[in-house]
Order: sequence, then structure tokens, then C-alpha cells
Amino acid sequence: MVLLAIGVVVQLAPILLLPMVLTQDGPAHVDGAWVLLHHGDDDAVGAALRTNYTVDLSPVPNLLTTLLLAGLLSVLGPDAAEKVVVAGFVLLLVAGLRFALRGVDRRAGWLAVAALPLAGGQLVAYGFYNFCWGVALALFVVGVALRRREGWDVRRTVAVGLLLALTWSAHLLPWVGAVLLVGGLAAGRWVVAVRTGARPWPAAAGHLLPPFLAVLPGVALTVAYLSRGGGTHGVASGWSPGRLWQLVTLYRPLVVGSGWELVPSVAVAVVLACLAVAAVRRRGPDPVRAPEAGALMARADRVVLGTATVLAVAGFLLTPSRLGPEYGFLSDRLAWFPPLLLVLFCATRPPRREVLRRVAAVVLVLAATTAALVRLPTQLADQRQAAELLSVADVLPAGTTFAVLRFAGHQAALAPLPGEPDPLRHLSSRLAVEVGGVDVGHYEAVYPYFQVRFSPDPGVRQAIDPGLDGLDAVPPWVHLPAAGDRLQYVLVVGLDQAEDWVRSAHRTAGVLADLRAAYVQVARSGPSGYVSVWRLRNATDG
Repeated sequence: MVLLAIGVVVQLAPILLLPMVLTQDGPAHVDGAWVLLHHGDDDAVGAALRTNYTVDLSPVPNLLTTLLLAGLLSVLGPDAAEKVVVAGFVLLLVAGLRFALRGVDRRAGWLAVAALPLAGGQLVAYGFYNFCWGVALALFVVGVALRRREGWDVRRTVAVGLLLALTWSAHLLPWVGAVLLVGGLAAGRWVVAVRTGARPWPAAAGHLLPPFLAVLPGVALTVAYLSRGGGTHGVASGWSPGRLWQLVTLYRPLVVGSGWELVPSVAVAVVLACLAVAAVRRRGPDPVRAPEAGALMARADRVVLGTATVLAVAGFLLTPSRLGPEYGFLSDRLAWFPPLLLVLFCATRPPRREVLRRVAAVVLVLAATTAALVRLPTQLADQRQAAELLSVADVLPAGTTFAVLRFAGHQAALAPLPGEPDPLRHLSSRLAVEVGGVDVGHYEAVYPYFQVRFSPDPGVRQAIDPGLDGLDAVPPWVHLPAAGDRLQYVLVVGLDQAEDWVRSAHRTAGVLADLRAAYVQVARSGPSGYVSVWRLRNATDG
């Protein structure tokens, strides 16, 4: 428990002590919750939000943290609210895995240290808050199910039903995983009960019917969601043979942006592999556990957890990277399930020797701590750039509509890797919250599965960026004149720091020509001039 507590403190330290939580999608999630909270305000801000956004609170499996953030924003500032959500996930993930492990074996709680590397991993850096919360909640669902070897009662059935509904409201994938695992555990126990003399129908009433009833609300919500379209479907794409390497090194899901993170990720993979070898070795009966006390049920759970681990590995290796726009990063999300399920399987037969357990726990905590330290220089640099961008908030009037054009990309401070999360990509949405305005680049608002969306055509974003992918690009590719007088301010970010090919690009020249023709520069950030602020020209500007 001491090691676990130390590891949790290390993971929470940058979240709580740095001025801001910086994740790629986090600012957009905060902005979406803020829009929900102020959409009906009777002032210039509310009027601007109603002009640019529509609100839809239909149940979708991407809702939980938006509502949580909206509630927190009513009593806390945006930085504190986001810290509560991210820190809450870290605590929930560790507690959920420990709860599930103790459902396998009350002595296996020490293995919860395996959650620590995930707590700062790739999808957390991307800001996939709903998915992360969904995984943590799913572990609590599994933990309850693992404790029901002797059958279910009404209280646990209701509890699992509520937990599954919460999991569904966070993300569909963890809900599906929890449902399949709960179903597998129930089926395995029913088979054992029948083989040991129970009558099939009474055994089904004790082992199969309660979890089936607990799953029904989520099934109904899923059917309703899919009947409304469930998003914008598209073709599957993006399978890579490099998945096997990503799996065995845990590159996915642990590495965020630096090549140096590969060392702790491999250390975690080696520890889990050693635990797996110990778990599958044949050996005599455990002297601590009485062979008669639920041994057959425990053996059935072991088979289910082992099978689930194998299926999770196959799913990660074989599933396309995306199944249409609304199922992006599918393989990255699936990468979370093999290590979590493997840890649960290892809990069915952990190392007997105390020294081996201690060594495994120490290595896992050290690996998570090392990864956090490797990320720290990048986080500190990002904090400085974020503060400079947000410093221009005083220049923008409340209720204004603005766009941010980025000409400099992002990379880790130590051994940067290509194509990793960019915590500055959607920082414009955090600026919108600070200003009380409308960020034309608010990425949530272009997708149908979030709660706030840009108003139907002709919206400003659709007008300047018809493909909805040019504003986020570096350099951006947008047509500013198409906005007319609806886009009052434009912010240019990182032009002086841009690479030569960006500065000389044809589309950079075109965007800057449009900007200078219709806008006038009114401010520049300090101390580096990282951001310049441009206001729409009026008659007095000439």
C-alpha cells in the first residue's frame, strides 16, 4: 500500500501542481461544458453562443465527463474543474483495478500498481476523458461481478446496472468490454453449478438472470443511440503490422511523446510477462486457499479471464485503426484492455514468494515514475507557451468570435516522436472560456456525438473551412473572406517560430494575404511574440 500511495502521488503531482492540465482534447471538452452552462445566459456572451451553437442532450456514450465538467464549472474555475476530472480518473483507475483484483483474490490488491503507467499514458495525454473514465468504471463493474461466485442478490444487481449505465454514458467500448466479461463470468459459473449438481433453471436464476437484467438498460440506450444514426459512419481503415511490436513493448498504450519513455514501457511489459509466466506454470495446490471453498468457481473465473485476455490481444492486433470518423483511435483504445485483463488473470495465480511480489511492484512504480519525469520538461515548456497564448484574453471582448491559425507544431522536449498528442492543438477552446467567446476551431462542435455543435449552415467554421480539416492543420488552409463580418478576431500563433517549409508554403502566403487584407494587428503577446492578435478592419482603420 505504501508503494501504491507513492506511485499515485507521483502521477497526481503534475496534474495538481502545474498551473494547467494540458491535454490535446481537454480544452475542447472544457469549452463544450462551458457552452452548455452559459448557452442560455441573457447577455452578449449567451447571445453569441446561441448564434453559433446548438445544444443536444440526447443520451450518447460520450456524455459523462461533459456533464461532470459543467457541474464543476458552476462552482470552480476551468483549470480547477479540469484538474478534478483528470485527478479523479487517476484515483478511480487505481481504485477500480484494486477493487477488481481483490475480487479475484483478496491477496492480489498489490497488483493495482499496474494501473500507474496507464494513468499518464497516451490516451490520457490525448484528453480522451470519457474513455478513460469508462475504463475505470468498467473495472468496478468487473469487481462486483467477480465477487458473485455464490450468486447474485438484488442489491448487487441494481449496483451493477447503475455502474454499467454510467460506464455507457462515458464510452461505448469499455461498456462492451464490461458486458462481455460479466457475461463470460456468469456463464462459466452457471456451467460449474450445473456440473456440480444444481438444476439448470434455478442455477440460471442465480447466475445468469441478474447480470442479464443489469445489462438491459445499456442495451436499450445503445439501440436508441444506433437508431438515431450513432454518428457519421465510414469505411474501416488503417491496420498496421507494427501492432505486435506495440503490444509486446506496451508502446501503445504507455508512450506519449518521447522515445525515452520506451525504456519504462518495456520494463512494465517485462514485469507483466514474468507475472504471466508465473500464472500459467503448473504447481501444487495453494496451501492458503481451501480446495473446497469455491475452487471450481475460481477455476472457471480463471478460464474466463485468460480467454478474455487472449481475445483482447487478438482484438488489438487485428482491428482496424478506425471504423469511420466516430470510431477513431480504435486500436489505441483497444491497447488498454490486454494489460488490464492480463493483470486480472495474473491475480488468479500470483507469485508465492513475497520478494518476487515486492520486486514486481517496485519496478512498476519506478517505471511509472520514470515516465512521468521524462514527460516533465515537455510539460513545463507547454505550460509557458499556453500561458502566453492565454495572456491575450484581455484583448478580446466578451462574446467575440475568433479563430486561431497555428504555424508551429509541437514536439516533446526529449527525443521527440512523430505523430504524438499535441497539447496545444485545441488550446484556442480554452481561450474561448477565458474570454467568454466563440472559438471557430472548437473541434467538438463539428461532431454529432458531442453535446454542443456549430449551428447549421452557413456557420463560420463551415464557411472558412468547408472540409473541417484545414483550420487544425499546420500551416492552416482556410478562406477567411468567406466569413464576412462574422469573424471579428484572428490570432496568429507561432509564425516567427515556424519551420522554413511552413513559412514558404503557398497556403501560408494565401492565408496571410487574406488576413492582411481584411484585418489589422492590434496586439502581440509577451515575452516572445508567440501570438499576434488581428481585428477585423473597420472604416477608421483605413
